[in-house]
Amino acid sequence: MAKKVTPLTDLPLDILVLVFPYLDAKSFLALCATCKAFHQPSISLDSAYWSRATRSAFRVPNQPVVQSDGVRWQKMYRRLLTQSRVFTWGSNTHGCLGHTYQEEAHQSGMLRRRWVNSATNASFPIEVEHSRELGITSDMQCGGWSTTLLTSKGSLYTFGVLDGLTMPREVSSNKHELLKYPPGFPQSTDRYDPAVATLQFSSGRSHVLALADSGRIWSWYAFNKAALHVKFLHIDINEASPSSSSQTPTADTTGQVGRVRQVVAGWGHSSAYVCGTGIVLWSPVKRPRGDQVSDMMLVVDSAVVPKTSYQRPKHASRQSKDDKALGDEVGMVSNYIILEHFVVFVTDLGKVFAAKIGDESTTTDIVELRRLRNDTGTHWDVQGSFRRFASFKNDEVIITDQGYLDRCWEARFDNPAQTNIHGLQRIPALQDTGVISVAFGDHHYHALHRNGRITSYGKDPQGCGALGLGSENNLQAMIRGINIVANRGEGELLRETYTTGRQVWFEEEKRKFMRFMGDGGQDPSEARERMELADVDPTIKGEVSEWFEQETRDWDKRPELKDADEDRLGAYFALSVSAAGWHSGALVLVNDVLAEMVRESCKGGPPERSPHEGKLYEWEWKDWPRLRLADGREMPGEVEFSEWKYGRPDFERNFEA
Repeated sequence: MAKKVTPLTDLPLDILVLVFPYLDAKSFLALCATCKAFHQPSISLDSAYWSRATRSAFRVPNQPVVQSDGVRWQKMYRRLLTQSRVFTWGSNTHGCLGHTYQEEAHQSGMLRRRWVNSATNASFPIEVEHSRELGITSDMQCGGWSTTLLTSKGSLYTFGVLDGLTMPREVSSNKHELLKYPPGFPQSTDRYDPAVATLQFSSGRSHVLALADSGRIWSWYAFNKAALHVKFLHIDINEASPSSSSQTPTADTTGQVGRVRQVVAGWGHSSAYVCGTGIVLWSPVKRPRGDQVSDMMLVVDSAVVPKTSYQRPKHASRQSKDDKALGDEVGMVSNYIILEHFVVFVTDLGKVFAAKIGDESTTTDIVELRRLRNDTGTHWDVQGSFRRFASFKNDEVIITDQGYLDRCWEARFDNPAQTNIHGLQRIPALQDTGVISVAFGDHHYHALHRNGRITSYGKDPQGCGALGLGSENNLQAMIRGINIVANRGEGELLRETYTTGRQVWFEEEKRKFMRFMGDGGQDPSEARERMELADVDPTIKGEVSEWFEQETRDWDKRPELKDADEDRLGAYFALSVSAAGWHSGALVLVNDVLAEMVRESCKGGPPERSPHEGKLYEWEWKDWPRLRLADGREMPGEVEFSEWKYGRPDFERNFEA
């Protein structure tokens, strides 16, 4: 009697997901198209498959907050092939923006005060020159004076200066420079070598760390000098085949002992997470003076952050009593960051810990940040750099800094519950808005939201454009909600803007709209009194800015553009955002067809007006807004009162958590 053959569709899902990773994307999609059973979203949009496929094919870094979003990962996979673009903005010191864009001053007919006067900066996102020549860019990170790109082939390119404190400074051209390896290794990915193909990298203030497919650690301190292979005197690193490498903790990591899972370059420290050892810290390495040939650096003085070594086994019976106690108290490190003076890490228990870094990159103890613990949710993470960081807990995002960490550290014995320790901020625009990541510069920071939008917060030092919101003069700054401190040449976002956030624009049409309205709209003389009133009254300025923010939102979501936005990602969909120093950057998927349709939809005017009046855009028939204010006042003027596109919000000005 013939044996009964079990159809593939009869296998349980937990068995099928073990098979899926062996299929490439084309084969997986073909399988899903064979029958309705495989076409159901639980299979065709399996988050584990698409996350792994996208990260394997394009070397995209993991995003823990959206790890379970299969739809997002699948759309990323489809569009990364053709639509990946790199944009930068802010201070272009030493060419760290990767372009020679020169902003031209747009002089308004009224209130001519200038606050930006640099020909080297970019206050709007500008595409990095020559970046498309690199192929698919899968990740980008800003350093103190540089920006570094990772391609899908595993190559690293940088522009700017890795160490801006050295003299003479080694400045790259505005065209990207390929980071070099020692002689004997492939200098590009034309010939694949797992020892030099970058799996994951991190830009610190003045150096870059990379983790190769093989598990090898490389470190650069100048773009024109070859990397150094980092080894440790007291810690064994287990290099292996690429197929066994992983950036994500698995259910059973006991077989990964000695493997490097992650590298993080901080302000003045280097680090790596080594399975079975924990978070390892050391000082950035350099060749001795006169040494031009060394290809390896043996780190004698390294330190392990206490209680970070735990690896969760698949079966509890495999644990010793001490291991179980550590697993219950701390858990397994799922992600970590390196600040100027602290290590902050989050574990699989939803707990967040900090360890103060002493001399020679040493640590002696850890303290749990009790108020950041996630006892009930499924999503948690920490992200940050220099002196500030963000803690994620479900859909809540808390912003804090090293001052708060210092206070918790000093109180770890006398006040372990950390009661009455202030310093946590709950920014309204970051709560329940799908924030995926937060990137910090010296004075500014950006949030990336699930819908592919980027919002900005903080200050714009010396008006360099770090916020990425534009504003070439004080009237345009008012439209974006930026208050100008004239004696310092500094722009600071009004507290009113933190209620809904201020989006970074990639559309040229929005910049033209802002410039037109910055000049007073279609009748500048009629709008003069309102503009002058808003210029001196921060409360009015905040409401006017919110009105403009609503007017410029979702231009690519207009009904007539729906067919061109097939995957609903919009014309510009940011995959990642990075910031450091006084500059920022983003990796963006650009739907060129939809972007052009948005551009065309902005043209023209009311049908009753002649198209031959020299006016190209629809907003050239619009007045500068006249609002009924929240406090009951009415703005002066002769035009009709302006309506709110999405309704006036209740502004929140107290952010203390």
